[in-house]
Amino acid sequence: MSSSSSTAVNQKTVSKGYKYFMVFLCMLTQAIPYGIAQNIQPLFVHPLVNTFHFTLASYTLIFTFGAIASSIASPFIGKGLEKINFRLMYLIGIGCSAVAYVIFGISTKLPGFYLAAIICMIGSTFFSGQGVPWVINHWFPAKGRGAALGIAFCGGSIGNIILQPTTQAILKQFMTGNTKTGHLTSMAPFFIFAVALLVVGVIISFFIRTPKKNEVVATAEELKESKDAAAKAKAHEFQGWTSKEVVKMKWFWIFSLGFLIIGLGLASLNEDYAAFLDTKMSLTDVGLVGSMYGVGCLIGNVSGGILFDKFGTAKSMTYAGCMYVLSIAMMIIISLQSYGSSMSRTIGMAYSIFCGLAVFSYMSGPAFMAKDLFGAKEQGVMLGYVGLAYAIGYAIGAPLFGIIKGMASFTVAWYFMMAFVIIGFILLVVSVIRIKKIQKEYITKNEKQVANE
Repeated sequence: MSSSSSTAVNQKTVSKGYKYFMVFLCMLTQAIPYGIAQNIQPLFVHPLVNTFHFTLASYTLIFTFGAIASSIASPFIGKGLEKINFRLMYLIGIGCSAVAYVIFGISTKLPGFYLAAIICMIGSTFFSGQGVPWVINHWFPAKGRGAALGIAFCGGSIGNIILQPTTQAILKQFMTGNTKTGHLTSMAPFFIFAVALLVVGVIISFFIRTPKKNEVVATAEELKESKDAAAKAKAHEFQGWTSKEVVKMKWFWIFSLGFLIIGLGLASLNEDYAAFLDTKMSLTDVGLVGSMYGVGCLIGNVSGGILFDKFGTAKSMTYAGCMYVLSIAMMIIISLQSYGSSMSRTIGMAYSIFCGLAVFSYMSGPAFMAKDLFGAKEQGVMLGYVGLAYAIGYAIGAPLFGIIKGMASFTVAWYFMMAFVIIGFILLVVSVIRIKKIQKEYITKNEKQVANE
């Protein structure tokens, strides 16, 4: 028997159920290891700032350094996944993030916290930022990839619903004083979460994997159907400009500036909300607000793709901008309330929902906008440009919020953030409308050229 026929006999078709078990493992990865590594870190800001007498601006630089480090490491990790066993790479990431929490737990000076944040962010890139798409793309090479990715990344929002109140409950056990001035009596919460991240991550690693060589994850018919659909879509989609042509466009730079300014405003909503809410409500209420934020993000992530497909970039981003303005308005109203006000909890819930509904603007938004505005010709490069603009603004935004708060107050800082969001979204939406107009003229011109030929 020839080797080719032997291979054919040994081939095994993987069931849909097993493929979706891999999706569940990716979702679980997002919910717990990623949730611990990234989503609950803002809840530690205020207790640590009080305990070690840091300024808010200096401590929140952990998010800046972490974001920069993971951005630099990401392409190298992506190349590593092509050459090294996936399970090993997954475990390296889990190990890095767990060790980072141990470093958080033994640190007393800012450099230690900065180092921990860098290691934690790089670690999460192994198993989440690069790892989850890597697994999904291998198990779903054709049909169902988009839905599988969507389900997997919903895990982060689901995890938030549980982790936010759990984290606040644990912090409460190891803090003294009221929420406003309370400080940690022990660094035990960091060790608790290090163990939880490591244990759950290792358990997931026993099962999560990429397909073996003899496993068939898509039939020849499905692959052909996917290829034909892709070819058909490509024939009708806007091929667009090269990256060199795009960077010469005035409106591209205005678009990028707008997205950068939006990043300045949104960093505080994601990284500083807990430090602020701690000064206005109990730890339990802050956890409840964080839990509702998870619900909002879950709805926002699912509805975002529908909004983009149905209404396009300009209208969808206008909607997102309105949601963010409302969410910051809620923060301003809370800042004017006295500590423990019953109104603060209700307004905090409104903030969570408004903010969560717009989360698609920076999660799925860059990928959609890069292709929708600049075409499919070099969409990978354009996604890098679009994502970089937001990342720069985001990296600056968290410490900037702390500086403004230190010089004035939380209320003034929130007003600045609202101004950034309004200016940023106006620049972005206006530039989107202008780019779409240029795109339309470009297509019309090309069609006329083809007709004349």
